[in-house]
Amino acid sequence: MKKRLIACILATAMLIGCLAACGGNNESSAVSNEPSSQSGADEPSSKTSAPENDGTRDINGLTLPITPEKTEISVLMVFESNVVEDPNEIAGVQAMEEATNVHVNWMFYGQTEMMEKFNQMMATGEFFDVMFPGGTSSYSGGYQQGIEDGVLIDMDPYIKKYMPNYMALLESNPEAKKQAAYDDGLMHSVRVLRGTDENLKVPGAFLGPAIRADLLEKMGEDVPETVDQLHTLLVKCKEAGMAAPMTLQGDGGTSLSLAWGVNTDWSTNFWQYDEKTGKVYYAPFAENWDAYLDTMRDWYAEGLIDKNFTVGSPVMSGDYSNYENDQSMFIDTWFNFLMGNEIYKQGYISNENVNLVPLTGIVLHPGDPTIWCGNESYVSQEIYVTTEAEDKIDVVSKWIDYHYTTEGLRYKYYGIEGESYTLDSSGEVTYTDAVLNDPNGLSIGDALGKYAMRSYFGYQSETAENSAAIAAAEGGSVSLIEASQVWSSADVTIHVPPATLSQEESEFINTYITDIQTMLQERMTKYILGTDTSSHDEFREKLKASQIEECTARWQAAVDRYNAR
Repeated sequence: MKKRLIACILATAMLIGCLAACGGNNESSAVSNEPSSQSGADEPSSKTSAPENDGTRDINGLTLPITPEKTEISVLMVFESNVVEDPNEIAGVQAMEEATNVHVNWMFYGQTEMMEKFNQMMATGEFFDVMFPGGTSSYSGGYQQGIEDGVLIDMDPYIKKYMPNYMALLESNPEAKKQAAYDDGLMHSVRVLRGTDENLKVPGAFLGPAIRADLLEKMGEDVPETVDQLHTLLVKCKEAGMAAPMTLQGDGGTSLSLAWGVNTDWSTNFWQYDEKTGKVYYAPFAENWDAYLDTMRDWYAEGLIDKNFTVGSPVMSGDYSNYENDQSMFIDTWFNFLMGNEIYKQGYISNENVNLVPLTGIVLHPGDPTIWCGNESYVSQEIYVTTEAEDKIDVVSKWIDYHYTTEGLRYKYYGIEGESYTLDSSGEVTYTDAVLNDPNGLSIGDALGKYAMRSYFGYQSETAENSAAIAAAEGGSVSLIEASQVWSSADVTIHVPPATLSQEESEFINTYITDIQTMLQERMTKYILGTDTSSHDEFREKLKASQIEECTARWQAAVDRYNAR
Protein backbone atom coordinates (compact mmCIF):
# COMPACT_ATOMS: atom_id res chain seq x y z
CA MET A 1 0.00 0.00 0.00
CA LYS A 2 2.85 2.37 0.88
CA LYS A 3 4.52 1.70 -2.48
CA ARG A 4 1.30 2.54 -4.32
CA LEU A 5 0.92 5.79 -2.34
CA ILE A 6 4.47 6.90 -3.10
CA ALA A 7 3.73 6.26 -6.77
CA CYS A 8 0.72 8.57 -6.46
CA ILE A 9 2.95 11.25 -4.95
CA LEU A 10 5.44 10.95 -7.81
CA ALA A 11 2.68 11.11 -10.39
CA THR A 12 1.18 14.19 -8.81
CA ALA A 13 4.57 15.81 -8.40
CA MET A 14 5.25 15.35 -12.09
CA LEU A 15 2.20 17.43 -12.88
CA ILE A 16 4.04 20.35 -11.36
CA GLY A 17 6.24 20.34 -14.44
CA CYS A 18 9.47 22.20 -14.26
CA LEU A 19 9.88 22.92 -10.55
CA ALA A 20 10.83 26.51 -11.20
CA ALA A 21 7.85 27.16 -13.45
CA CYS A 22 5.26 29.85 -12.85
CA GLY A 23 3.18 32.03 -15.11
CA GLY A 24 -0.07 33.86 -15.73
CA ASN A 25 -3.45 32.50 -14.84
CA ASN A 26 -5.76 33.66 -17.61
CA GLU A 27 -7.87 31.03 -19.34
CA SER A 28 -8.37 31.08 -23.09
CA SER A 29 -10.49 29.01 -25.44
CA ALA A 30 -8.03 26.74 -27.14
CA VAL A 31 -8.71 23.03 -27.03
CA SER A 32 -11.87 22.32 -28.93
CA ASN A 33 -11.52 20.95 -32.44
CA GLU A 34 -15.27 20.76 -32.93
CA PRO A 35 -17.32 23.17 -35.06
CA SER A 36 -18.39 26.21 -33.03
CA SER A 37 -21.16 28.71 -33.50
CA GLN A 38 -18.96 31.40 -31.99
CA SER A 39 -15.81 32.95 -33.31
CA GLY A 40 -13.26 35.37 -31.94
CA ALA A 41 -9.66 36.45 -32.16
CA ASP A 42 -8.74 34.22 -29.23
CA GLU A 43 -10.29 31.08 -30.69
CA PRO A 44 -8.38 28.90 -33.15
CA SER A 45 -10.25 28.11 -36.35
CA SER A 46 -10.30 24.42 -35.52
CA LYS A 47 -12.79 21.92 -36.80
CA THR A 48 -12.92 18.33 -37.96
CA SER A 49 -14.01 17.95 -41.56
CA ALA A 50 -15.99 15.09 -43.06
CA PRO A 51 -13.96 12.46 -44.95
CA GLU A 52 -12.92 13.45 -48.47
CA ASN A 53 -13.39 11.17 -51.46
CA ASP A 54 -9.92 9.77 -50.96
CA GLY A 55 -10.77 8.81 -47.38
CA THR A 56 -8.80 11.60 -45.74
CA ARG A 57 -10.17 14.18 -43.33
CA ASP A 58 -8.85 17.35 -41.78
CA ILE A 59 -8.50 18.54 -38.17
CA ASN A 60 -7.47 22.18 -38.22
CA GLY A 61 -4.90 21.55 -40.96
CA LEU A 62 -3.78 18.11 -39.78
CA THR A 63 -4.73 15.56 -42.47
CA LEU A 64 -5.76 12.11 -41.28
CA PRO A 65 -4.59 9.51 -41.75
CA ILE A 66 -1.14 11.00 -41.28
CA THR A 67 0.45 8.65 -43.77
CA PRO A 68 -1.05 6.46 -46.54
CA GLU A 69 1.21 3.55 -45.59
CA LYS A 70 1.27 2.10 -42.08
CA THR A 71 4.32 3.63 -40.40
CA GLU A 72 5.95 2.48 -37.18
CA ILE A 73 7.53 4.77 -34.60
CA SER A 74 9.14 4.00 -31.23
CA VAL A 75 8.10 5.79 -28.06
CA LEU A 76 9.50 5.65 -24.52
CA MET A 77 6.82 6.48 -21.97
CA VAL A 78 6.01 6.26 -18.27
CA PHE A 79 3.10 3.81 -18.10
CA GLU A 80 1.66 1.59 -15.40
CA SER A 81 -1.56 -0.41 -15.51
CA ASN A 82 -3.34 -3.02 -13.43
CA VAL A 83 -5.37 -4.30 -16.37
CA VAL A 84 -3.25 -4.32 -19.55
CA GLU A 85 0.32 -5.37 -20.24
CA ASP A 86 0.87 -3.27 -23.37
CA PRO A 87 -0.64 0.13 -24.28
CA ASN A 88 -1.53 -1.28 -27.70
CA GLU A 89 -4.13 -3.46 -25.96
CA ILE A 90 -6.07 -0.32 -24.96
CA ALA A 91 -9.11 0.41 -27.14
CA GLY A 92 -8.43 4.15 -27.31
CA VAL A 93 -4.82 3.58 -28.38
CA GLN A 94 -6.01 1.21 -31.08
CA ALA A 95 -8.46 3.86 -32.29
CA MET A 96 -5.66 6.45 -32.43
CA GLU A 97 -3.62 4.08 -34.56
CA GLU A 98 -6.55 3.57 -36.91
CA ALA A 99 -7.07 7.34 -37.21
CA THR A 100 -3.41 8.18 -37.81
CA ASN A 101 -2.16 4.99 -39.54
CA VAL A 102 0.83 5.14 -37.19
CA HIS A 103 1.73 2.05 -35.15
CA VAL A 104 3.65 2.74 -31.94
CA ASN A 105 6.24 0.34 -30.60
CA TRP A 106 6.13 1.29 -26.93
CA MET A 107 8.90 0.98 -24.40
CA PHE A 108 7.49 1.79 -21.00
CA TYR A 109 8.47 1.72 -17.35
CA GLY A 110 6.90 2.69 -14.06
CA GLN A 111 7.72 6.06 -12.57
CA THR A 112 10.42 4.97 -10.13
CA GLU A 113 12.09 2.63 -12.63
CA MET A 114 12.07 5.30 -15.35
CA MET A 115 14.35 7.53 -13.28
CA GLU A 116 17.13 4.98 -13.56
CA LYS A 117 16.37 3.67 -17.04
CA PHE A 118 16.31 7.05 -18.79
CA ASN A 119 19.72 8.04 -17.50
CA GLN A 120 21.11 4.64 -18.51
CA MET A 121 19.72 5.08 -22.01
CA MET A 122 21.27 8.52 -22.35
CA ALA A 123 24.64 7.09 -21.28
CA THR A 124 24.52 4.09 -23.62
CA GLY A 125 22.90 5.81 -26.61
CA GLU A 126 19.75 3.69 -26.56
CA PHE A 127 17.35 6.16 -28.14
CA PHE A 128 13.75 6.00 -29.35
CA ASP A 129 12.02 8.29 -31.85
CA VAL A 130 10.15 9.95 -29.01
CA MET A 131 11.23 9.84 -25.36
CA PHE A 132 9.00 11.08 -22.57
CA PRO A 133 10.32 10.22 -19.09
CA GLY A 134 7.42 12.21 -17.65
CA GLY A 135 9.33 14.54 -15.37
CA THR A 136 11.29 11.77 -13.64
CA SER A 137 14.48 12.73 -15.49
CA SER A 138 15.72 15.30 -17.98
CA TYR A 139 18.42 15.63 -20.61
CA SER A 140 21.65 16.81 -19.00
CA GLY A 141 22.22 20.43 -19.95
CA GLY A 142 18.70 20.88 -21.29
CA TYR A 143 17.02 20.36 -24.65
CA GLN A 144 19.22 22.86 -26.49
CA GLN A 145 22.30 21.01 -25.29
CA GLY A 146 20.75 17.83 -26.68
CA ILE A 147 20.46 19.55 -30.05
CA GLU A 148 24.12 20.57 -29.91
CA ASP A 149 25.06 17.01 -28.93
CA GLY A 150 23.31 15.67 -32.02
CA VAL A 151 20.89 13.64 -29.90
CA LEU A 152 17.72 15.75 -30.03
CA ILE A 153 16.01 17.39 -33.01
CA ASP A 154 15.38 21.13 -33.09
CA MET A 155 11.61 21.01 -33.41
CA ASP A 156 10.94 24.69 -34.14
CA PRO A 157 10.65 24.37 -37.95
CA TYR A 158 8.69 21.12 -37.70
CA ILE A 159 6.27 22.48 -35.10
CA LYS A 160 5.47 25.36 -37.44
CA LYS A 161 5.19 23.14 -40.51
CA TYR A 162 3.53 19.98 -39.23
CA MET A 163 1.79 20.80 -35.93
CA PRO A 164 -1.18 23.14 -36.58
CA ASN A 165 -3.17 22.09 -33.52
CA TYR A 166 -0.27 22.64 -31.14
CA MET A 167 0.36 26.02 -32.73
CA ALA A 168 -3.33 26.97 -32.53
CA LEU A 169 -3.29 26.35 -28.80
CA LEU A 170 -0.24 28.55 -28.31
CA GLU A 171 -1.49 31.30 -30.60
CA SER A 172 -4.71 31.46 -28.57
CA ASN A 173 -2.83 32.32 -25.38
CA PRO A 174 0.14 34.76 -25.45
CA GLU A 175 1.34 33.72 -21.99
CA ALA A 176 1.37 30.05 -22.94
CA LYS A 177 3.24 30.84 -26.15
CA LYS A 178 5.80 32.80 -24.15
CA GLN A 179 6.27 29.89 -21.77
CA ALA A 180 6.63 27.37 -24.61
CA ALA A 181 9.40 29.39 -26.27
CA TYR A 182 13.05 29.66 -25.32
CA ASP A 183 15.02 32.83 -24.72
CA ASP A 184 15.76 33.20 -28.44
CA GLY A 185 12.02 33.18 -29.18
CA LEU A 186 12.08 29.75 -30.87
CA MET A 187 10.24 26.59 -29.84
CA HIS A 188 13.07 24.09 -29.86
CA SER A 189 10.96 21.40 -28.18
CA VAL A 190 7.33 20.36 -28.02
CA ARG A 191 5.88 20.89 -24.56
CA VAL A 192 3.04 19.32 -22.63
CA LEU A 193 0.21 21.88 -22.55
CA ARG A 194 -2.25 22.00 -19.67
CA GLY A 195 -5.85 22.98 -19.19
CA THR A 196 -9.39 21.64 -19.15
CA ASP A 197 -11.20 19.84 -21.96
CA GLU A 198 -12.13 23.26 -23.34
CA ASN A 199 -9.48 25.79 -22.31
CA LEU A 200 -5.84 26.23 -21.60
CA LYS A 201 -5.62 26.71 -17.84
CA VAL A 202 -2.92 26.62 -15.19
CA PRO A 203 -3.24 23.54 -12.96
CA GLY A 204 -4.63 23.53 -9.46
CA ALA A 205 -2.43 22.97 -6.41
CA PHE A 206 -1.93 19.37 -5.33
CA LEU A 207 -0.81 20.06 -1.78
CA GLY A 208 -1.31 22.63 0.95
CA PRO A 209 -2.29 23.17 4.61
CA ALA A 210 -5.12 21.16 6.14
CA ILE A 211 -6.97 21.00 9.43
CA ARG A 212 -9.02 18.36 11.23
CA ALA A 213 -12.56 19.69 10.78
CA ASP A 214 -13.99 16.87 12.92
CA LEU A 215 -11.79 17.82 15.87
CA LEU A 216 -12.56 21.52 15.43
CA GLU A 217 -16.26 20.75 15.63
CA LYS A 218 -15.78 18.53 18.65
CA MET A 219 -13.89 21.31 20.45
CA GLY A 220 -16.34 24.00 19.34
CA GLU A 221 -13.55 26.04 17.76
CA ASP A 222 -13.51 28.16 14.60
CA VAL A 223 -11.10 27.75 11.70
CA PRO A 224 -8.04 29.93 12.43
CA GLU A 225 -7.19 32.63 9.90
CA THR A 226 -4.07 34.22 11.40
CA VAL A 227 -0.87 32.93 12.99
CA ASP A 228 -1.96 34.20 16.40
CA GLN A 229 -5.33 32.47 16.11
CA LEU A 230 -3.60 29.25 15.11
CA HIS A 231 -1.25 29.53 18.09
CA THR A 232 -4.21 29.97 20.46
CA LEU A 233 -5.92 26.91 18.96
CA LEU A 234 -2.77 24.78 19.22
CA VAL A 235 -2.36 25.71 22.88
CA LYS A 236 -5.95 24.56 23.53
CA CYS A 237 -5.20 21.32 21.67
CA LYS A 238 -2.18 20.67 23.88
CA GLU A 239 -4.19 21.43 27.00
CA ALA A 240 -6.81 18.96 25.76
CA GLY A 241 -4.15 16.25 25.67
CA MET A 242 -2.98 16.26 22.03
CA ALA A 243 0.65 15.16 21.75
CA ALA A 244 1.27 16.71 18.32
CA PRO A 245 -1.13 19.62 17.71
CA MET A 246 0.83 20.71 14.61
CA THR A 247 2.98 18.74 12.18
CA LEU A 248 6.03 19.82 10.21
CA GLN A 249 7.81 18.35 7.23
CA GLY A 250 10.81 16.22 8.07
CA ASP A 251 13.22 19.07 7.34
CA GLY A 252 11.31 21.64 9.39
CA GLY A 253 9.55 23.19 6.44
CA THR A 254 5.84 23.92 6.42
CA SER A 255 3.24 25.61 4.28
CA LEU A 256 2.65 27.87 7.29
CA SER A 257 5.91 29.64 6.42
CA LEU A 258 4.05 31.32 3.56
CA ALA A 259 2.30 33.49 6.17
CA TRP A 260 5.68 35.19 6.53
CA GLY A 261 6.20 35.22 2.76
CA VAL A 262 8.85 32.52 3.12
CA ASN A 263 9.15 29.41 0.93
CA THR A 264 10.17 26.22 2.73
CA ASP A 265 9.12 23.80 0.00
CA TRP A 266 11.97 21.36 -0.68
CA SER A 267 10.62 20.54 -4.16
CA THR A 268 11.48 24.07 -5.34
CA ASN A 269 14.96 23.97 -3.77
CA PHE A 270 13.75 26.84 -1.53
CA TRP A 271 13.87 29.47 -4.26
CA GLN A 272 11.21 32.18 -4.30
CA TYR A 273 10.26 35.23 -6.32
CA ASP A 274 8.92 38.70 -5.58
CA GLU A 275 6.54 39.71 -8.38
CA LYS A 276 6.64 43.39 -7.36
CA THR A 277 10.43 43.75 -7.57
CA GLY A 278 11.12 40.97 -10.07
CA LYS A 279 13.79 39.57 -7.75
CA VAL A 280 14.71 35.95 -7.08
CA TYR A 281 15.59 35.03 -3.50
CA TYR A 282 16.91 32.04 -1.64
CA ALA A 283 14.54 31.57 1.30
CA PRO A 284 16.95 32.44 4.18
CA PHE A 285 17.46 35.84 2.52
CA ALA A 286 13.74 36.64 2.52
CA GLU A 287 12.71 39.51 4.77
CA ASN A 288 10.85 37.45 7.39
CA TRP A 289 12.94 34.29 7.41
CA ASP A 290 14.29 34.94 10.91
CA ALA A 291 10.81 35.56 12.36
CA TYR A 292 9.41 32.40 10.82
CA LEU A 293 12.14 30.11 12.07
CA ASP A 294 12.14 31.73 15.53
CA THR A 295 8.40 31.11 15.79
CA MET A 296 8.74 27.45 14.89
CA ARG A 297 11.51 27.05 17.47
CA ASP A 298 9.31 28.68 20.12
CA TRP A 299 6.27 26.55 19.24
CA TYR A 300 8.37 23.39 19.36
CA ALA A 301 9.65 24.36 22.81
CA GLU A 302 6.02 24.90 23.90
CA GLY A 303 5.13 21.37 22.85
CA LEU A 304 2.84 22.49 20.03
CA ILE A 305 4.77 20.73 17.26
CA ASP A 306 5.13 16.98 16.84
CA LYS A 307 8.29 15.99 18.72
CA ASN A 308 8.98 13.36 16.07
CA PHE A 309 8.56 15.62 13.03
CA THR A 310 12.01 14.73 11.68
CA VAL A 311 10.79 11.25 10.67
CA GLY A 312 8.82 12.98 7.93
CA SER A 313 5.25 12.90 6.66
CA PRO A 314 3.27 9.73 7.42
CA VAL A 315 2.99 9.31 3.66
CA MET A 316 6.73 8.58 3.72
CA SER A 317 7.19 7.12 7.21
CA GLY A 318 4.00 5.06 7.21
CA ASP A 319 3.18 6.24 10.75
CA TYR A 320 -0.44 7.48 10.79
CA SER A 321 -0.84 7.19 14.56
CA ASN A 322 -1.42 10.93 15.05
CA TYR A 323 -4.47 10.64 12.79
CA GLU A 324 -5.60 7.32 14.16
CA ASN A 325 -5.50 8.65 17.73
CA ASP A 326 -6.63 12.26 17.12
CA GLN A 327 -3.30 13.75 18.18
CA SER A 328 -2.86 16.36 15.42
CA MET A 329 -5.06 19.32 14.54
CA PHE A 330 -3.13 21.41 11.99
CA ILE A 331 -1.38 19.56 9.16
CA ASP A 332 1.39 21.69 7.69
CA THR A 333 1.28 20.23 4.16
CA TRP A 334 -1.05 17.54 2.88
CA PHE A 335 -1.90 15.96 -0.46
CA ASN A 336 -5.17 16.53 -2.30
CA PHE A 337 -5.69 12.81 -2.94
CA LEU A 338 -5.78 12.13 0.83
CA MET A 339 -8.25 14.81 1.89
CA GLY A 340 -11.57 14.25 3.63
CA ASN A 341 -11.50 10.77 5.13
CA GLU A 342 -9.49 9.20 2.31
CA ILE A 343 -6.81 7.85 4.65
CA TYR A 344 -9.62 5.87 6.31
CA LYS A 345 -11.21 4.82 3.02
CA GLN A 346 -7.86 3.68 1.66
CA GLY A 347 -7.16 1.59 4.74
CA TYR A 348 -4.35 3.52 6.39
CA ILE A 349 -6.28 4.07 9.62
CA SER A 350 -9.41 2.66 11.28
CA ASN A 351 -10.58 6.06 12.57
CA GLU A 352 -13.57 6.75 10.31
CA ASN A 353 -14.21 10.17 11.88
CA VAL A 354 -11.13 11.81 10.37
CA ASN A 355 -12.11 14.73 8.13
CA LEU A 356 -9.21 16.70 6.70
CA VAL A 357 -10.26 19.94 5.02
CA PRO A 358 -8.05 22.42 3.12
CA LEU A 359 -7.14 25.94 4.21
CA THR A 360 -6.46 28.71 1.72
CA GLY A 361 -3.57 29.76 3.89
CA ILE A 362 -2.93 31.25 7.32
CA VAL A 363 -1.87 34.93 7.25
CA LEU A 364 0.36 36.84 9.64
CA HIS A 365 -1.98 39.80 10.14
CA PRO A 366 -5.72 40.25 9.46
CA GLY A 367 -6.22 41.48 5.93
CA ASP A 368 -2.86 40.22 4.63
CA PRO A 369 -3.00 38.52 1.21
CA THR A 370 -2.89 34.74 1.26
CA ILE A 371 0.27 33.33 -0.33
CA TRP A 372 1.18 30.08 -2.00
CA CYS A 373 4.17 28.79 -3.91
CA GLY A 374 2.28 26.98 -6.63
CA ASN A 375 3.11 26.22 -10.23
CA GLU A 376 1.15 28.52 -12.54
CA SER A 377 2.49 27.48 -15.91
CA TYR A 378 0.45 26.47 -18.94
CA VAL A 379 3.34 24.33 -20.16
CA SER A 380 5.05 21.36 -18.59
CA GLN A 381 7.63 18.76 -19.60
CA GLU A 382 9.52 18.75 -22.85
CA ILE A 383 8.83 15.90 -25.25
CA TYR A 384 12.18 14.63 -26.49
CA VAL A 385 12.28 13.92 -30.22
CA THR A 386 15.59 12.26 -31.01
CA THR A 387 17.65 12.04 -34.18
CA GLU A 388 16.36 8.47 -34.51
CA ALA A 389 13.24 10.12 -35.98
CA GLU A 390 15.03 12.24 -38.61
CA ASP A 391 13.93 10.14 -41.58
CA LYS A 392 10.26 10.31 -40.50
CA ILE A 393 10.12 13.63 -38.71
CA ASP A 394 6.97 14.64 -40.60
CA VAL A 395 5.11 11.54 -39.39
CA VAL A 396 6.41 11.87 -35.83
CA SER A 397 5.53 15.59 -35.67
CA LYS A 398 2.00 15.00 -36.98
CA TRP A 399 1.51 12.06 -34.61
CA ILE A 400 2.45 14.27 -31.67
CA ASP A 401 0.16 17.03 -32.99
CA TYR A 402 -2.77 14.61 -32.98
CA HIS A 403 -2.48 14.50 -29.18
CA TYR A 404 -3.47 18.20 -29.08
CA THR A 405 -6.80 17.62 -30.84
CA THR A 406 -10.11 16.98 -29.08
CA GLU A 407 -10.40 13.67 -30.90
CA GLY A 408 -6.99 12.56 -29.67
CA LEU A 409 -7.73 13.82 -26.17
CA ARG A 410 -10.95 11.80 -25.98
CA TYR A 411 -9.33 8.60 -27.18
CA LYS A 412 -6.47 9.09 -24.72
CA TYR A 413 -8.54 10.02 -21.66
CA TYR A 414 -12.06 8.66 -22.18
CA GLY A 415 -11.71 5.77 -24.62
CA ILE A 416 -14.39 4.92 -27.18
CA GLU A 417 -17.61 6.91 -27.51
CA GLY A 418 -20.57 4.60 -27.09
CA GLU A 419 -18.48 1.96 -25.32
CA SER A 420 -16.74 3.63 -22.38
CA TYR A 421 -18.46 7.03 -22.49
CA THR A 422 -21.24 9.04 -24.08
CA LEU A 423 -21.48 12.73 -25.01
CA ASP A 424 -24.51 14.93 -24.52
CA SER A 425 -25.40 17.88 -26.75
CA SER A 426 -23.13 20.22 -24.77
CA GLY A 427 -20.14 17.89 -25.02
CA GLU A 428 -20.41 16.65 -21.43
CA VAL A 429 -18.81 13.22 -20.92
CA THR A 430 -20.68 10.49 -19.03
CA TYR A 431 -19.11 7.09 -18.44
CA THR A 432 -21.05 4.03 -19.47
CA ASP A 433 -22.04 1.09 -17.33
CA ALA A 434 -19.05 -0.82 -18.70
CA VAL A 435 -16.83 1.59 -16.73
CA LEU A 436 -19.08 2.44 -13.80
CA ASN A 437 -20.07 -1.17 -13.07
CA ASP A 438 -17.36 -3.44 -14.43
CA PRO A 439 -18.57 -7.07 -14.53
CA ASN A 440 -15.31 -8.19 -12.94
CA GLY A 441 -15.61 -5.72 -10.10
CA LEU A 442 -12.83 -3.40 -11.27
CA SER A 443 -12.70 0.12 -9.89
CA ILE A 444 -13.78 2.91 -12.24
CA GLY A 445 -10.14 3.85 -12.83
CA ASP A 446 -9.07 0.30 -13.64
CA ALA A 447 -12.13 -0.38 -15.80
CA LEU A 448 -11.39 2.81 -17.74
CA GLY A 449 -7.82 1.56 -18.20
CA LYS A 450 -9.07 -0.97 -20.73
CA TYR A 451 -10.31 1.89 -22.93
CA ALA A 452 -8.02 4.86 -22.25
CA MET A 453 -4.28 5.27 -21.68
CA ARG A 454 -4.81 8.37 -19.50
CA SER A 455 -1.24 9.62 -19.81
CA TYR A 456 -0.55 13.34 -19.83
CA PHE A 457 1.68 13.14 -22.89
CA GLY A 458 0.74 15.94 -25.28
CA TYR A 459 -2.26 17.68 -23.77
CA GLN A 460 -2.94 17.32 -20.05
CA SER A 461 -6.61 17.83 -19.22
CA GLU A 462 -7.56 18.57 -15.63
CA THR A 463 -11.19 17.85 -16.53
CA ALA A 464 -10.38 14.39 -17.81
CA GLU A 465 -7.98 13.56 -14.99
CA ASN A 466 -10.66 14.37 -12.41
CA SER A 467 -13.47 12.63 -14.28
CA ALA A 468 -13.01 9.18 -12.72
CA ALA A 469 -13.00 10.63 -9.19
CA ILE A 470 -16.13 12.63 -9.97
CA ALA A 471 -17.86 9.54 -11.33
CA ALA A 472 -16.90 7.54 -8.25
CA ALA A 473 -18.37 10.26 -6.01
CA GLU A 474 -21.80 9.66 -7.59
CA GLY A 475 -22.84 13.28 -7.33
CA GLY A 476 -21.19 13.89 -3.97
CA SER A 477 -18.29 16.20 -3.23
CA VAL A 478 -14.82 15.28 -4.45
CA SER A 479 -12.31 16.23 -1.76
CA LEU A 480 -9.37 16.03 -4.17
CA ILE A 481 -10.88 18.67 -6.46
CA GLU A 482 -12.15 20.88 -3.65
CA ALA A 483 -8.73 20.93 -1.99
CA SER A 484 -6.99 21.95 -5.21
CA GLN A 485 -9.49 24.76 -5.73
CA VAL A 486 -9.03 26.08 -2.19
CA TRP A 487 -5.23 25.99 -2.26
CA SER A 488 -5.11 27.58 -5.71
CA SER A 489 -7.33 30.46 -4.63
CA ALA A 490 -4.55 32.22 -2.70
CA ASP A 491 -3.96 35.87 -3.64
CA VAL A 492 -0.24 35.82 -4.37
CA THR A 493 2.34 33.30 -5.54
CA ILE A 494 6.05 33.47 -4.78
CA HIS A 495 6.95 30.69 -7.21
CA VAL A 496 9.82 31.40 -9.60
CA PRO A 497 8.69 31.97 -13.24
CA PRO A 498 9.36 29.24 -15.85
CA ALA A 499 12.70 30.63 -16.93
CA THR A 500 15.18 28.61 -18.98
CA LEU A 501 18.64 28.25 -17.49
CA SER A 502 21.55 28.27 -19.92
CA GLN A 503 23.88 25.29 -19.87
CA GLU A 504 26.48 27.30 -17.92
CA GLU A 505 23.87 28.51 -15.43
CA SER A 506 22.43 25.03 -14.97
CA GLU A 507 25.83 23.41 -14.52
CA PHE A 508 26.96 26.06 -12.05
CA ILE A 509 23.83 25.83 -9.92
CA ASN A 510 23.82 22.03 -10.00
CA THR A 511 27.41 22.03 -8.78
CA TYR A 512 26.44 23.67 -5.51
CA ILE A 513 22.70 23.43 -4.90
CA THR A 514 22.57 19.90 -3.45
CA ASP A 515 25.04 20.76 -0.71
CA ILE A 516 23.33 24.11 -0.13
CA GLN A 517 19.92 22.48 0.18
CA THR A 518 21.25 19.85 2.59
CA MET A 519 22.86 22.60 4.65
CA LEU A 520 19.59 24.52 4.80
CA GLN A 521 17.49 21.50 5.73
CA GLU A 522 19.88 20.59 8.53
CA ARG A 523 19.81 24.19 9.74
CA MET A 524 16.02 24.27 9.90
CA THR A 525 15.67 21.03 11.85
CA LYS A 526 18.49 21.72 14.29
CA TYR A 527 17.42 25.30 14.91
CA ILE A 528 13.81 24.27 15.58
CA LEU A 529 15.00 21.46 17.86
CA GLY A 530 17.21 23.96 19.69
CA THR A 531 20.49 22.14 18.99
CA ASP A 532 21.83 24.83 16.63
CA THR A 533 22.13 28.11 18.51
CA SER A 534 24.12 30.06 15.92
CA SER A 535 22.56 33.25 14.60
CA HIS A 536 20.71 33.58 11.33
CA ASP A 537 23.36 35.98 10.06
CA GLU A 538 26.07 33.42 10.80
CA PHE A 539 24.17 30.84 8.78
CA ARG A 540 23.69 33.24 5.88
CA GLU A 541 27.44 33.79 5.81
CA LYS A 542 27.90 30.03 5.46
CA LEU A 543 25.49 30.05 2.53
CA LYS A 544 27.42 32.87 0.91
CA ALA A 545 30.63 30.90 1.29
CA SER A 546 28.89 28.04 -0.51
CA GLN A 547 28.21 30.18 -3.62
CA ILE A 548 24.52 30.89 -2.96
CA GLU A 549 24.84 34.48 -4.18
CA GLU A 550 26.39 33.33 -7.45
CA CYS A 551 23.63 30.69 -7.87
CA THR A 552 20.97 33.31 -7.20
CA ALA A 553 22.55 35.66 -9.75
CA ARG A 554 22.26 32.99 -12.41
CA TRP A 555 18.62 32.33 -11.62
CA GLN A 556 18.03 36.07 -11.70
CA ALA A 557 19.62 36.35 -15.14
CA ALA A 558 17.42 33.54 -16.46
CA VAL A 559 14.27 35.13 -15.02
CA ASP A 560 15.22 38.52 -16.46
CA ARG A 561 15.56 36.93 -19.90
CA TYR A 562 12.18 35.24 -19.47
CA ASN A 563 10.49 38.48 -18.47
CA ALA A 564 11.99 40.15 -21.54
CA ARG A 565 10.57 37.59 -24.00
